[in-house]
Amino acid sequence: MSNYISTIRHTTYFYLIIGTLTITFFGCGNATDKSSVDITEEVAQKELVTVDPNQLLNNNSPPNESKKISDNKTEGLSTEFLGNYHGIQSSYVMKNQYGDDIVINGNKISVPSSDYKFLIKENSIVSLQQINLEDNSRVYYEGSYKIISNESNITKVECSLSDGQNSNPIYVLTINKNDMKGICNGSNEPEFSIEKIK
Repeated sequence: MSNYISTIRHTTYFYLIIGTLTITFFGCGNATDKSSVDITEEVAQKELVTVDPNQLLNNNSPPNESKKISDNKTEGLSTEFLGNYHGIQSSYVMKNQYGDDIVINGNKISVPSSDYKFLIKENSIVSLQQINLEDNSRVYYEGSYKIISNESNITKVECSLSDGQNSNPIYVLTINKNDMKGICNGSNEPEFSIEKIK
């Protein structure tokens, strides 16, 4: 963000210098006009007003309102969405990127039913506990989430997770704001229902 504002300022100064030089070289010939110094000052004031970084970053709202917006903005979901979401995914046959069953040595690769508990925290942090319901083994994931859609009744949250080794799944939670129930979608695996439990 600070690099963006710095780039805007440098660009503004560059155009200001070019504008000043242009006016100095081409605008000095008419004695009835204002002096080149007066024109340069007017251009400088106009340039600085039209390229105010605060206005650019906050949809051209006045600088005081920009500060209020940035001070009150919180990252992540509002507090009513924070907590545990639980769901059980049924057993399924693994699919490849084309939607076909994955077959190794003539056998389809079956994934056992799993219990999912997503823990959505402040500051866009999410954790997942995944329990294999056949052998009760557990895998723990940590990561972050981002809001990808926020409509009147539904919020969609993308959870990017990692077990710290080789597994980096991404799940999209579609949460109904009225009852805090929803659907979990992963890539190449069936969706399943979730609900907030605490």
